[in-house]
Amino acid sequence: MLKYFKSIKVIVPILSVLVYSCATNHKKVESYYSIPTVSYLRQGPAYDSQVVTEIYNADKVKVLDKNDAGWWQVQSARDQKIGWTQSDLLSDIPLATKNYYIAADGLPLRDSPNEDIVSRKLLGYGDEVQKIDEKNGWWRVLVEKDKSIGWIPAQMASATRLEPPGKSAQAVQGAPETRGPSKPAYLFVAAENLKLYLIPSIPSQVVKVLKLNDKVEKISQSGSSWVKTRYLQTGVEGWALARYFRDAPVTERNQIVSDRKKSLKKASRPSKRIPSPDSESLEPEGM
Repeated sequence: MLKYFKSIKVIVPILSVLVYSCATNHKKVESYYSIPTVSYLRQGPAYDSQVVTEIYNADKVKVLDKNDAGWWQVQSARDQKIGWTQSDLLSDIPLATKNYYIAADGLPLRDSPNEDIVSRKLLGYGDEVQKIDEKNGWWRVLVEKDKSIGWIPAQMASATRLEPPGKSAQAVQGAPETRGPSKPAYLFVAAENLKLYLIPSIPSQVVKVLKLNDKVEKISQSGSSWVKTRYLQTGVEGWALARYFRDAPVTERNQIVSDRKKSLKKASRPSKRIPSPDSESLEPEGM
């Protein structure tokens, strides 16, 4: 009998250590990383449960609980919200994100993929963003500096970091900068309505219709007939015939470029003064 109690005294501490060890391991917080571009944390471990928040590729989460069906309860490190997700959507190895860089200064970040939607904030030249969705030529992006989310035109995101306008790679590295002939950085629309095309071809898709005296940034030129421009208010880029642009705003009627047939009919009419673009009679640019 004495031998029996001695055995108990030896076994009980061992069992206590095992129980404590199991309890400690169960409460251990594990860090994982989201694999899909976009996935969802839900209130309960089921696909029909309400969505609590979104998590994105490479987002870090802490695992709080697990069930036998493969659902894990996690806490998002990005916004601290807690919800359930499938374990096979998570990786225990940190993931590298593919970041892009904003190619224009003052680019609107919109709630929907539509240039008519009012912008909540403006992005700066070179801001880093992560692509999380795309639709009809627009990207939904996560802005690295403040984790805000919104839509931008896809063509306004560059896969490589660009130097700000007016700076060359030589200037950044400290080498003397050589400059070519001076060219105007901006152009003004000299037509009542001017279509911007996706490519330098009239049958191609129209991406924007510009109005008289709209200011655009010149990006490049194809031959002497076509120029590629960027509309400053929305960042939309497209091609148009060079003859429809001027280096300064149009101030007189006879400066307006129209179809050649219509121009012949209007040639005999006296020119009329057009209000300056700064006049209160004109709407602000981009309206």
